Amino acid sequence: MALVVSMERSEKELKKREQILNGNILKAILMIALPILFYNLCNYLYGIYDMMVVKKAGIGDAADIVVLDQIKNMISTVGGALATGGGILISRRYGAKDIDGAKRCANTLFSLALIITGITFIFIPIGKPFLLLLQTDSTTIENAMGYYNVQIIILMITTMNNTFIAIEKSKGNTFKLVILNLGVIFIKVGLSTLFAFGPFENVTVTWLAVATMLAQLFMFGFGIVFCFIPTNVLRISIKSLNLDRENCLGIFKLALPVFIGRFLFSFGKVYVNSSATSVYGKMCVGALGISNTMAGLITNCVNSFEDAGSTIVSQNYGNSNGKRIQKFFFINLAVLSVLSLTGSITMFILKENIASFFAGNDLEYKEMIVNIFKWECMDLFFSGLSAAAASYFYGFGMTKITMTLSMSTLFAFRIPTLVILMYAVKMNYEACGIAMFVSNTLSGIIAIIIALVMVLRLPKSKKYKNLFEAEA
Repeated sequence: MALVVSMERSEKELKKREQILNGNILKAILMIALPILFYNLCNYLYGIYDMMVVKKAGIGDAADIVVLDQIKNMISTVGGALATGGGILISRRYGAKDIDGAKRCANTLFSLALIITGITFIFIPIGKPFLLLLQTDSTTIENAMGYYNVQIIILMITTMNNTFIAIEKSKGNTFKLVILNLGVIFIKVGLSTLFAFGPFENVTVTWLAVATMLAQLFMFGFGIVFCFIPTNVLRISIKSLNLDRENCLGIFKLALPVFIGRFLFSFGKVYVNSSATSVYGKMCVGALGISNTMAGLITNCVNSFEDAGSTIVSQNYGNSNGKRIQKFFFINLAVLSVLSLTGSITMFILKENIASFFAGNDLEYKEMIVNIFKWECMDLFFSGLSAAAASYFYGFGMTKITMTLSMSTLFAFRIPTLVILMYAVKMNYEACGIAMFVSNTLSGIIAIIIALVMVLRLPKSKKYKNLFEAEA
């Protein structure tokens, strides 16, 4: 009986691979992207809910959450980069129908994730000096150190969860994420509501972090089961865990540029928060965080299609489907262009209403949010273009290009613009929004131009001529 179930599940996963390699491209995109979109939106929505709870229940300062979450995101780039690099390698082998090679690589990725999880713990005992090194506001350290410590534990859990997600995504098997996230969102929202508005005294933002931790533990438990279950084509097992030299080097080669790019990008956000605090005060950081959160509704959508796209490109790369990769790129670009443009216009129209929702009766705070967010609305379309380009780059393992683009966004566009507006022009807090707009717009334009040139020249490339030989 178990053997029959195992064969049925394996056949379903192989049918998904067939859809990715030979089926309708738009259907393949939606098949993978929609579950990822639901997963990302769940995380996005309960992030918004936390900010609402902090404001309504009066249990802390939203600016503290913004600052510490950005620092946590900076640290998380290590595990996230490994998951990205490992996922690309697994997808490529899975698409090439090298199931044994993909399985061994999945076990290598899982082993590396365990090591990174252990190393992450060190950020708890060194927390205070680490935050001081990043020039974190002293009141934030004093008020929210407990929140920071719990966030590091959450980071350890999500490192493993991201590994599970990367393995499932590499097979195009993302529907499980929908089911698991229904549980995650229910636990998170339920506990946050209970802690903030229930019969408890001295509730702080740390309690909200605990709610997130328990919700992520729910996914962790089921993720471990799915990884180790015998019906999993890419099953993880204690005996199969390895640090295979070839796989490790392959993962590191892909992951290192991703890590550098994402780390520096996250560090740039920490720098912007620190600069905004010193020049404009903590209220500006809170407004900037809310602006990023509101824009996250659209960026989470486009990033979901980016993740799905990289899986499709990777599998077709492994299967030498060059023409299909070209066709996919333009279909994915069209989908993301429509999605991001619609989102950009909608958010701009609703900016006043959304700001009122977060600011309440605080008119000064509302005005600050609107004046920063209006600039971020205008760059959302270019974020969609960046996502379309990134799908192609990640699918081909061109992580050095994504690293260079991230570094350019930060060092060539964002920080110089902010410094000029802040110190030379002596502009008010709106400089933060303009710096975001300039950097995201320019990086989006550059990314899509590079991707278009590469895609159009792909058949003539000596390096990738094997992608078209099988189709000739």
